[in-house]
Amino acid sequence: MNRKESKVKFLFVIPAILYLLALLLFPGVYNLYMSFYKWRLGRNPKFVELYNYMKILTKDKRFYHALTFTVKFTVVTVILEVTLGLALAILAFYAFSWAVKLMRIVSMFPIVIAPIAAGYMWRMLLHGDYGVFTHILAFLGFRRISILADPQLAFWGVILANVWQWTPFSFLTFYAGIISMPREPYEAAIVDGASTFQVLRHITLPLLRPLIFIVVLLRVIEAFKVFDIIYITTGGGPGILTESFSIYIYRRALHGSFDIGYGGALAWIYLLLVITLASIYIYYLRKALRL
Repeated sequence: MNRKESKVKFLFVIPAILYLLALLLFPGVYNLYMSFYKWRLGRNPKFVELYNYMKILTKDKRFYHALTFTVKFTVVTVILEVTLGLALAILAFYAFSWAVKLMRIVSMFPIVIAPIAAGYMWRMLLHGDYGVFTHILAFLGFRRISILADPQLAFWGVILANVWQWTPFSFLTFYAGIISMPREPYEAAIVDGASTFQVLRHITLPLLRPLIFIVVLLRVIEAFKVFDIIYITTGGGPGILTESFSIYIYRRALHGSFDIGYGGALAWIYLLLVITLASIYIYYLRKALRL
């Protein structure tokens, strides 16, 4: 009976396995196959071995620019989102119950909004002619400026949009972690006369440490593959100043030149970078947490 039950359970899992193989494995393998060809849309593919990869790593300055921007964007957004989310979670923990409920409700709105919709919203808010921020600057006596079109401010414009949307994720995660902590350490600290800052430093933050590492990992992976909110707000501009790695791959493979083989090589380099960074982070995470 146990063997029959296990076989029946396996039969129920087969459709999900086939779906994942069709959705993930086949496109990935086919993309790897295309990356060894010089293949532009409408032309016959030509096998070029590792030429696409060598060209990317040795001659493609735009690749390094997109990679540099993506790394800077990831570092800044993750630091801001995790810091703000943790601060809001701690504030909510010590706040009144009605304030906590209000913060939890309000924080859900940016998360449930589609990134494309959020991008259009921030594109209007930061517009140089009719944007709210422009009118606020004019009211305060500053000159009107299009933040998303300014070479020095466009980076911070997309940072603002991304932080606005994803800080609530960090806040809700950290707040859930704080309220699920055991009460005994807090009760013992209160009996010993510990101050609020001492409780925060020696109890709350150490207990939240594993959760902080996990949130950082999730946000790094998500920020590193950012596409939609930058594509809608700046389109990678002015020029290519805010062009992320994902947008560069899209433009090489599916827009403009339609260089499918080159885009496939870029996508695989991108995937290997993400896997490598995540693996290194998880390795040190396991050592830090002694897992």
